[in-house]
Amino acid sequence: MRAFLLIPVAAALFAQNPPDPSERLARAREILIQRDARLPDYTCVQTVERRYFKRRHAAYPPPDCDQIRSLRPDTLVLESTDRLRLELKVSQGHEIGSWAGSGFTSRDIFDLIGGGPYGTGMIGALIDDIFVNGGAAYGYMGENSNTGRSLSIYTYRVPVESSHYRVKADSNWVLTAFYGVFWLDSNSLDLKRLIVDAHDLPPETRTCEAATGVDYQKVKVGAGEFLLPQRSTMHLVMADESETQSTAVYSGCREYRGEAVIHFDEVPMGGETKTAEASATPLPAGLPFSLALTEPIDTDTAAAGDIVRAKVRAAVRDARSKAVLAPAGAMVQGRIVQMQHWLDRSRQFRISILLEKLETGGVSRPLYAKIDHGHATTITLPPVGQSPLVGVFPFTTDKDSYRVPAGYQSNWVTVAPPPAR
Repeated sequence: MRAFLLIPVAAALFAQNPPDPSERLARAREILIQRDARLPDYTCVQTVERRYFKRRHAAYPPPDCDQIRSLRPDTLVLESTDRLRLELKVSQGHEIGSWAGSGFTSRDIFDLIGGGPYGTGMIGALIDDIFVNGGAAYGYMGENSNTGRSLSIYTYRVPVESSHYRVKADSNWVLTAFYGVFWLDSNSLDLKRLIVDAHDLPPETRTCEAATGVDYQKVKVGAGEFLLPQRSTMHLVMADESETQSTAVYSGCREYRGEAVIHFDEVPMGGETKTAEASATPLPAGLPFSLALTEPIDTDTAAAGDIVRAKVRAAVRDARSKAVLAPAGAMVQGRIVQMQHWLDRSRQFRISILLEKLETGGVSRPLYAKIDHGHATTITLPPVGQSPLVGVFPFTTDKDSYRVPAGYQSNWVTVAPPPAR
């Protein structure tokens, strides 16, 4: 990431300076502020691919951050990957996240995804820190036309007292200074690319370096065109010598007109959103039932956040009266909450699913259930940070992809609704 950042900057040092780089930057800032003031609320689908690396031979005791940065990259081994698909609503630079298509709640996006690297603020807080709030210092590095388009290159530095860049340390968030480079189109003065780098992170974050790169593009939202993220990458170097690389792609951006309801109530651990359709009484606890997938799950494309559907294989009956509570063929909707591929151990895919609702007789009701392990001696725990009702399905394979077929069967048992958080 650092080499990628420095090469175009060095090449630009020998280019001809524009007449007045300070005036050009001031004009670009005004355009950005004016455009931001007109930007309506909007939503985008964000697909995030994450890659987790570890050292082939980790040192003990662990080296300090300066030593870790000097280690050769070929000593890293890809340990696992996962994929997320989220819907983001952006209003006045503030982001609200949800699983795609599930409706927005007040639940924090970091609690929703349950763990792993994730970054926000590339259109809001950090942009304001760099261009609006007045605390940043700038440097001019010249022009670059290697891409066929003339770009003006600037460095910047934001001190901690002017920063809204927060890094998580255990359960708390700490502010840190950051710096980087941005590229402006020399003609339109649009922001084209931004690098955000933070090295001097507090020890309690257990992070040596956080570097993010964002490519911007003009997107039609409502009646106008606005500058939105197109693709971003985030590289984290951790104090335990591990590293992560995340790539986020934004698609389907559109003006938000309130088609989806935003709920500011709490979401129970079962994972369902409280809506009018989910007001029917849940099934009693202790009822076993079996499901069969109606559609395959392809690990090449599936992501945490995707909906999965299954049919009830046999009628679910009341334990006492034997009355049918859910007939055979009733539809169940669940959601993938983690799609993980392990490459260094037993080489397996782990697909974690949370059941959400049962549809019977045209009525949709919340469904609270957990995997029925029966007499199995091996139990797989839910991912850290996710509901205890999440069922984990491991599929061992040496191949780089796996397709769970339609008709795949799983056994569950209903539980009492968990208390609201």
